[in-house]
Amino acid sequence: MKKISLLILLFIIYGFGHKYYVSTSLYDFKEDLGSLQITIRVFKDDFTEIIKKKYQIDLSLNKDLNSNEIKSKISDYLLSNLGIYLDNNKHEIFYLGSEEKNEMLIFYLELESIPSFKSIELKNTILFDLFEKQQNIIHLKKGLNKRSFILRKDAPNVSFEF
Repeated sequence: MKKISLLILLFIIYGFGHKYYVSTSLYDFKEDLGSLQITIRVFKDDFTEIIKKKYQIDLSLNKDLNSNEIKSKISDYLLSNLGIYLDNNKHEIFYLGSEEKNEMLIFYLELESIPSFKSIELKNTILFDLFEKQQNIIHLKKGLNKRSFILRKDAPNVSFEF
């Protein structure tokens, strides 16, 4: 019984004591709409920390993520850390808004009126300026094609061919 208790204690100390720095992004091409819909999920405490550091705004005190001031700062940060090139042409991303679910912040962005494409290059450096070990998991969906990749500080871009 003591061995089991010790194993559980070690698991708690080492298993939960290490913090992971990760975000996930889904890039979903809707050919019928001619748009690329982007959903990004980050841990609230991590994103709150970067917004406080960059803009001196404490998101934990302000619950309205879609107020004009907060929305503007979130948009500035996200758009300065994201890039999308379709067939080697850079496209402008539009920030739509955000919501909070549990301990996550979910951001919605979109590229509108885009033609079908054969190649895409994605840049995602979100939270790289805050955490050395930040990893951004990218999921790309175009029709029946699905691809995934992990971006790190030393590899902030990924290219896919269809």
